[in-house]
Amino acid sequence: MLRTVERVFPPGTHVSRPAGGFVLWLELPRPLTSREIFAAALAKGICFAPGDVFSASNRYTSYLRLSGGHRWQPWIENGLKALGEIACAALARQ
Repeated sequence: MLRTVERVFPPGTHVSRPAGGFVLWLELPRPLTSREIFAAALAKGICFAPGDVFSASNRYTSYLRLSGGHRWQPWIENGLKALGEIACAALARQ
């Protein structure tokens, strides 16, 4: 999952490197926010957790959380590619 994210998301995206667990945190390049790409992702059947839902003070707006708890499948890779394309397109519009 980490390699795919690094390949398909916009340059400047930072990815957590957890020592354990099944969650990756991505920080999108500014001024992009995770809410900007959330609706477009849902329309394609892709769901992720926008970072601001984890803050009572509207922090982490440029972050998103991805779950890596499933066994790697082609549909996961395809979803990540589509999400990366959505993020790249949104950033290009900025």
